Amino acid sequence: MASVKVAVRVRPFNQRELDMDAKLIIQMKGKKTGILNCKANARDENIRYKEFTFDYSYWSHSSDSNEFASQEMVYNDLGTEVVECAFQGYNACVFAYGQTGSGKTFTMMGSPDNQGLIPRICKALFERMSADSKKGTTHRVHVSYLEIYQERVADLLRGRDGSSLRVREHPKRGPYVEGLTTCLVTNYGHIQECMNRGNSHRTTAATNMNDVSSRSHAIFTITFVQAGYCNGIPSETVSKIHLVDLAGSERADATGATGERLKEGAHINKSLVTLGSVISGLAELSVEMNGHRKSLFVPYRDSVLTWLLKDSLGGNSKTIMIAAISPADCNYGETLSTLRYANRAKNIINKPTVNEDPNVKLIRELRDEISKLRALMFSEQRADMLAEIHEKEAREKELTEEWTSKWREAHAILREQKALGLRKAGPGVVLDSDKPHLVAIDDDPLSTGVTLYQLKEGETTIGTDESNINQDIVLKGPGMEPQHCSIILEKGNATLFPKPNAQIWLNSNLIESPARLTQGCIIFLGRAHVFRFNNPAEAAELRKGERSLNLTRMSLLSWSTPDLGGSCENLQPGDEVERHDIENQRINLAKEKEDFEKEQEAFEKRRKTLEEAQLRLEIERRNMAKEHAAQTRQLEEDWRNLAAQQQKRELELEEKEQELIFKREELEKERARLLGQIGKETQVLTEKQKTLNHLLVKTSLLIKSCINEITFPDSHSKALFKDLVDKSMVGALSFEESNRLVSLLNEVTAHSEIQELVNHHRQELTRLQTEIERRMQILADRREAVENLDKKIIGLVEQQLETTSSSNVEELKDLKLTLARRTQEELQEIEQRKQSLTLNLKRVNSAQSPDSCEVNCSSSLERTTLSSDTYHTATSACSTHLLSVGGIEQLMSDSGVELRPSPQLQEESDISSLDDMKGVASDSQSTTSSTENCHNVSRRRRKDHEQMRRLSQQIQQQKQLIMRCLDSDSPKAYLNAQIANLQELQKQYMAFKTGSPLILSPTSEHPLQNLESPISPVRPAHRGSTSALYSPTLQNNQLSPLSNYNMYRSMPSIPQVSDTESLISITGYFLRGAGKRTHYEYEVRITTAYREWWSVLRRYSRFRDLHISMKSRYGEKVAQIPFPPRQLFANSEHVAQSRRRQLETYLRRLIEVCKSHPSCCLAYGNTISKVDLINFSSFFSKGVFENGKYGTS
Repeated sequence: MASVKVAVRVRPFNQRELDMDAKLIIQMKGKKTGILNCKANARDENIRYKEFTFDYSYWSHSSDSNEFASQEMVYNDLGTEVVECAFQGYNACVFAYGQTGSGKTFTMMGSPDNQGLIPRICKALFERMSADSKKGTTHRVHVSYLEIYQERVADLLRGRDGSSLRVREHPKRGPYVEGLTTCLVTNYGHIQECMNRGNSHRTTAATNMNDVSSRSHAIFTITFVQAGYCNGIPSETVSKIHLVDLAGSERADATGATGERLKEGAHINKSLVTLGSVISGLAELSVEMNGHRKSLFVPYRDSVLTWLLKDSLGGNSKTIMIAAISPADCNYGETLSTLRYANRAKNIINKPTVNEDPNVKLIRELRDEISKLRALMFSEQRADMLAEIHEKEAREKELTEEWTSKWREAHAILREQKALGLRKAGPGVVLDSDKPHLVAIDDDPLSTGVTLYQLKEGETTIGTDESNINQDIVLKGPGMEPQHCSIILEKGNATLFPKPNAQIWLNSNLIESPARLTQGCIIFLGRAHVFRFNNPAEAAELRKGERSLNLTRMSLLSWSTPDLGGSCENLQPGDEVERHDIENQRINLAKEKEDFEKEQEAFEKRRKTLEEAQLRLEIERRNMAKEHAAQTRQLEEDWRNLAAQQQKRELELEEKEQELIFKREELEKERARLLGQIGKETQVLTEKQKTLNHLLVKTSLLIKSCINEITFPDSHSKALFKDLVDKSMVGALSFEESNRLVSLLNEVTAHSEIQELVNHHRQELTRLQTEIERRMQILADRREAVENLDKKIIGLVEQQLETTSSSNVEELKDLKLTLARRTQEELQEIEQRKQSLTLNLKRVNSAQSPDSCEVNCSSSLERTTLSSDTYHTATSACSTHLLSVGGIEQLMSDSGVELRPSPQLQEESDISSLDDMKGVASDSQSTTSSTENCHNVSRRRRKDHEQMRRLSQQIQQQKQLIMRCLDSDSPKAYLNAQIANLQELQKQYMAFKTGSPLILSPTSEHPLQNLESPISPVRPAHRGSTSALYSPTLQNNQLSPLSNYNMYRSMPSIPQVSDTESLISITGYFLRGAGKRTHYEYEVRITTAYREWWSVLRRYSRFRDLHISMKSRYGEKVAQIPFPPRQLFANSEHVAQSRRRQLETYLRRLIEVCKSHPSCCLAYGNTISKVDLINFSSFFSKGVFENGKYGTS
């Protein structure tokens, strides 16, 4: 939908207005135009001054003004838009409206030194055509010029013959003039000649308002056809540009019209009144009342003008109206009426559409349908759509070839017409060839055409096909010699050279010597061929000199083949031999005539048989067309149903996916909260452990300080006790030393005060043990909650995978089995790690009362003293699963969790590594088993990676094999088998990619199982020395995985397959050219994921241009890609072979590098299509008129 654009232009005062001392009543400011009524009451401002707003307001009243609007300015605003509409395929119309003498014709046509809109539009049209022709676009331009005088249509290009043409209306094409002359123009000179010829025939007259007043409406129509290829799709549009110069509205008293001028004015006003009614009706139709448009009848047929402009007013066109007004107060009424009409025309709504060729539109629709079917087939993996896609591709290819062949033939015809100078003149065709030529004159009743032979510069030979030398003009018939004659053309002068024994008459004179040919001469060759010689240059000189031709020579046109029989009467009576020969020739001609009549009868019978067969074929074709139309309708219905189902399914999947994403985010938030609580609880537990360690140190110091008050069995036991206590303060005791220390403590006795102090410490240790167990239980519960959340998240991710790819059910089952098996193994490993990080403190014996201690102090001390079973931990079990920093990073990175070490990690890891060297013998055994497990995992990963690489190579080879099968038209069964093999290989590849530890998504690895290393209340795994529990080395090793790493986890994602090797490959190279132009061209085969494949041949220079352009566009990243340099002896096969591999590697790396660049068109989306590559660089596209198998350049 587009409204009519309206422009207003005011002219300067003319001589009549200057003589009348007219006043200026027009004011313009921007887009606003105001008119002042000098005769109105000054008090009523609304009546005195009226203002209108238009799209353009041009002030051309005074050239001295800064706001002066020239012809060039009007064209830049209005004309350029018309030219742009023509090249876009829209119809366009420009018409000037206004009173007589207001400047309409000057705006539309202009003067020779100051051209108007029509000449400038035509000139710009051909300039842009010339520029687009270099890009491969073909154009065709036809023009017509008519005038409407007293409601009668006249052809201005034919001349004034007094005939009136009829206006008819086609149901699809709209109104048209029957028998209107249409001229094919090829340059601006031709179209200018047509305009000058039509303007000379236009009806004008002098009135009081204007010395040269247009007394008719003139419509200059340009039919513009352009054809080419756009993104590999044929494109053909037809645009019609109507440039209308209306006659001026007038009043009889103002113009002083009488008689014929008065009658003309009446007809002019009638058509303009009808135009005003049409504008008013269309303006009212565009106004909505309560949401509904009015229903009015628009009187298009009330005048010929509005009938022909039906499409331009409210139809399929982009229309511009130019209102030309006078600035003088004496024309106030006409000027105000013009402004009101223009103001109403703003409300007219047109419905312009692109005029596209039906076959081109069908080709584009077929391609869109093929793309949709491919996408549907890939999404649902329906093999039954493959045949339908192939059928539509074949149909699209057939239509494209048919369209290309049609335009190739049309282009050849245009070239021939241009060379011959053919143009249509009304119902006839005029031949305006600019070269000398022969026109055959044939009185054969079966002849239906005119034969023209152009004479080339130099010698043109004429003879029969029996000559040993090929003749330029081959003729058959009696009296023709194998080499009959020749015509030599030099500098525009033609000379006829007869051969010996050849019968040649020039203007009824038998010639035997060379003779000069002049314009219009008649040439007889043999007894059956008559020609007229035309020399356009000589004819032009004769027209200039106004010399008359010899009429007797022109009368020779009445000569024909039967008249040759009477030539014997002109011979001398004594030449009996020649008379006898002519009589024999006449008899032979009679026999030939009888034979010809028989052949004609046989031909007539064959013609009738062919007509009957053709009729039967036409009936069969109509039936097939009906069946095809029914099948097409059914297919369209099925397609609409499929599209609706697909859209509905996509909406459901999107809603479900959004719901799953929301749930996943909520679960992630809950899981993060629980992990934060676990971290806090771990810190609290660490503080408790430090407190417990501190109490143990205090107990050891207490025992050491009171050693003199303690009784030992003997002095050796006391010395041994001191040594063991001192050693425990320095470092950890061995298993035997710890047992020995405990036994010594059980053998000693002490006072009651010491016993009370020991009981106090024992109660404090008991309270700490209870608090630690409670904290460990809380950690276990929260760990279990995190595991449940992880299971829910994994379930949501699996549901999301099911919604996006329903075809991978079997692969998902295998993936779930692998996940369950790997998860079980990881759970066992985590359980062992939890045991290694557990503090198991056994309940201490309850303290006895002081009275009992006093009675039996020895037995009380024996029962209440610290023993090896009081506090202990599993040293060996813990060290088994205390991995190094590198091992933890490897384990967590494989699971999709990122570990970030804290600043103290380096120092603590160094200390831990030194302390681990001093561990017990059991630690080395567990470490050895852990190392073997790591080696097994590494070997399994390398094996999977190698297997995936082999599968990728097999997939690439299988794709190339399928492409070769498509090129060689292999049997369908064999092709289907190869496609099935390719699909099987792709399934295996995806199975490895989703199941391999190297590329496993977080969904498969279940990384959350490795996140927690809490201290949980598990049964004691070892009974050993109490000092080992409080070793600084053990504490650091136990708590470092929790306190020194920040853990981050990325959510699962669907794995993507990115294979640049399958996208581009250079399969071979070919030697082209000859001599110095010999070069190698490399076959670049491109295969996209949408099953689009094509090949182009490119020489080395095109690769180098691509590298230079990409380097200038994307900078240093592309410049770092290795590109094969120029070499001497580049045409050798060794260089071509090495270059093939280098160029193939370069193209693949170029695609990968550019995909990572944010400004590249390939950076959006993971799958590259053919359109993406063509938009990326024209290197990957074929040319418009490349008809070979490959696009060669």
